[in-house]
Amino acid sequence: MKRKVIDELINWKIQDSGKPILLTGAKGVGKTYLAYDFAKAFFERICYINFEREPKASGIFASQDMEIIKAQLMDHFHLEQEVIDDKARVLILDEISCNSEVLYRIKKMDLASIFRFIIIISSNPLSPEDTVNMQRLTIYPLEFDEFLRATSNEWYIESIITHFNMDSKIPEIVHKELLALHELYLKIGGMPGAVNEYLNLNSTVNVSEQHSFLIGSYHDYIHRDNSDSDALKMNQVFDSLIFQLMKENKKFQYKLIRKGTTHSMYKDAIGKLCDHNYIIKCNRISNEQLLNPLTSFQSEEWQSIEANTNFKLYLPDTGMLHTRLVEEQGASLILNQKKALLENYVACSLQSKNYLFAFWESESMAKVDFLFLKENELYPVEIFEGENTRSKSISILKQKSDFPYAIKISAKNFEFANQIKYVPYYAVFCL
Repeated sequence: MKRKVIDELINWKIQDSGKPILLTGAKGVGKTYLAYDFAKAFFERICYINFEREPKASGIFASQDMEIIKAQLMDHFHLEQEVIDDKARVLILDEISCNSEVLYRIKKMDLASIFRFIIIISSNPLSPEDTVNMQRLTIYPLEFDEFLRATSNEWYIESIITHFNMDSKIPEIVHKELLALHELYLKIGGMPGAVNEYLNLNSTVNVSEQHSFLIGSYHDYIHRDNSDSDALKMNQVFDSLIFQLMKENKKFQYKLIRKGTTHSMYKDAIGKLCDHNYIIKCNRISNEQLLNPLTSFQSEEWQSIEANTNFKLYLPDTGMLHTRLVEEQGASLILNQKKALLENYVACSLQSKNYLFAFWESESMAKVDFLFLKENELYPVEIFEGENTRSKSISILKQKSDFPYAIKISAKNFEFANQIKYVPYYAVFCL
């Protein structure tokens, strides 16, 4: 299952800066699989420790004497010599947040004589101080083009990219095939475990079980890593997302958790869920902030959950949302639920590209689902269920802000007209 981010791992190895690389991301996104897949291709020996499953391994790093730690590492992995070829070994330290002392030792030590390349993995957030002198790479679920590659449909990818760049219609038969594949992707999502389950059985019959297991594991890890009070609030927010997104107005409402709840009661819980990549947060951008979106998106006030109380929350994977919707509504999803899936899908894609993004609405009820920054330009995005893309929202937004062109995502084929780029669902990865 080839991931696009493997190119960044390859660049890290080629640059050979001597800095460890840190892989972060929510549970289930495939961090360990990616690290191992990369290591198998480029190193003769993989030395691996998982501090969650092997808590006693932390004892290797207990000493404050670097030479003792080196000796214990060599003994643990049965290494016979210290001076090595750079390509011979890689050290993978998985779930390092389970022992902060290990991370502290790694930062202070020089292990280059036995491990030139070190990959560190953490599902929990680490402080900026902990990650000094590390290259950081956040892993997200598979995007649709990666899903095509995983399902042996990679030949579609070049065609999609070409027609996206040229704004030319793709042959109708191919368009319909891709819409069908995209509908399948919305059900399966991009979590590697769910994709593998589909590939193994050539069926979606057990995919929902994978999603339910993953959602359950999120609840378990939230309880494990937080106080009872914080864990209760985090799980309440997480469980409320399905009901938030089933509404026509998908802005987060505290009353859907329970009556009497307030922002001050739950802002810390939402912040922790964001830090763990268990949810995706999309703030509202005001008309004043539209005047200088680059500054607005990067300001501390914008990032602050306490300051910005008008937002939407999405699940980290569209397949997980599909399973929850079916559990609540049955297999026949109505319009609001389909729109929720599509919004969640686009939010996941924008996040995976590390774009800064928001949503906008006016007093006259004009709404734009997303606005994202790319190369310091602002692009508005509207999402439609089906082929009907009529809307006045972009015209109203244009009175408030300049942008190169607007993007309308729907079941329509590629087209560009009146400064609007029409993008079919399956080409969102091209944005």
